[in-house]
Amino acid sequence: MATLKISHSYLEDLRSEGKALIEGASALNGLFDKEEARLKREDEASTLRAAYRTVLERLERAKWSESCACYGDSRAKLIFSFTGLAAKIIVAATTESERTRNIVNTVFAPEGHKKPFGTVMVCVGPEGLPDDVRVAFISQLARESNRPQIEIMSKVQDNGYLLFSEEAFSLLIESLIDAVRGGKLHLPVSRDKLVEIAALGKPKSAIKVIEVK
Repeated sequence: MATLKISHSYLEDLRSEGKALIEGASALNGLFDKEEARLKREDEASTLRAAYRTVLERLERAKWSESCACYGDSRAKLIFSFTGLAAKIIVAATTESERTRNIVNTVFAPEGHKKPFGTVMVCVGPEGLPDDVRVAFISQLARESNRPQIEIMSKVQDNGYLLFSEEAFSLLIESLIDAVRGGKLHLPVSRDKLVEIAALGKPKSAIKVIEVK
């Protein structure tokens, strides 16, 4: 009888230890799951940071390109102006023909409008972040098509893209990283979701989609 009691007590101890081990394993699994989720969130936040750095580098190159284009245009205008002045002086000194003077004045007349330079923006397409983002050369497109910048911006938006200034995009990325790390958002972030986030970010007034009226 004593042997049976000892065996029964031993089995109870084994059962208790087994239950404790199972509960411990379950708790460990829960911890592992939480850590895996945390690491995934941090990985997604790192992906957003990398995309942001890439966009900043492209913006800097775009702004440098625009500065060079503006300098080249200003230099060409200066040369053209001096050439026109010299031509007018020569014509005035060598001929009294009003027709010749009018031709020279027409040829060397200043441009009717000033070319735009320097407007580059962040452009996010239908696939959203982080994959569908690029830099839009608004001023360059306006110069090449001889259209106003506002018209170019409107056309870009009509094609399904969102436009952000550099400051607005920086604040948007900051907001997205906070949301991803907090588990409130996962990548990719669609275009529609970005519009929603931009609208909710009104207290930070710079976080907004550029709207063309």
